[in-house]
Amino acid sequence: MPTKPSQGVSVAVTGRREKPRNLEPDDVMSRNIAGVRIERPAGYHDQRGSLVPFMDFQKPFWTEPIVHAYEFTIRPGRIKGWGMHRRQADRYFIQTGDLRVALFDGRADSPTKGSYCQFWFTGGGYGLLYIPTGVWHATQNWGTTLGRIVNFGTVRFDPADPDKARIDPHSGEIRFDWELHDG
Repeated sequence: MPTKPSQGVSVAVTGRREKPRNLEPDDVMSRNIAGVRIERPAGYHDQRGSLVPFMDFQKPFWTEPIVHAYEFTIRPGRIKGWGMHRRQADRYFIQTGDLRVALFDGRADSPTKGSYCQFWFTGGGYGLLYIPTGVWHATQNWGTTLGRIVNFGTVRFDPADPDKARIDPHSGEIRFDWELHDG
């Protein structure tokens, strides 16, 4: 039972003060790996539904041609990845789901080699995420509904010569903590 202050007992609650910031968390996180870009498109929502403009060819996100596009899904509680493309960059449009996209820079010639970053998306929070060629990526669905992402690759997929490499997310080959921590 909590103590009332009128009883002459005081309780001091201390905590860690957050540091002031000039940049949003996405901007800070995207700087961890060279070439990564993220945008959070604003949508228009009302009782009828939503409209979300996400493709504007005047923005740097879309400077490379669109030559291949596909949608993929992630079931609740599952992780897709790690995957890495040798020739193509990925341009994700995150549509639905409570998702964490984790990136690892394994490029030998990168100034950010060995760095990680992660981005969080929730059901109504759309996102555009540019993943450079050679960067390992994995997507975790931490929610209860199906996650959906559309990828606009920069190189057409060739089933006779796929450019994708894969690593099991639980192998430890890429050391990443998939647990969801409180705090």
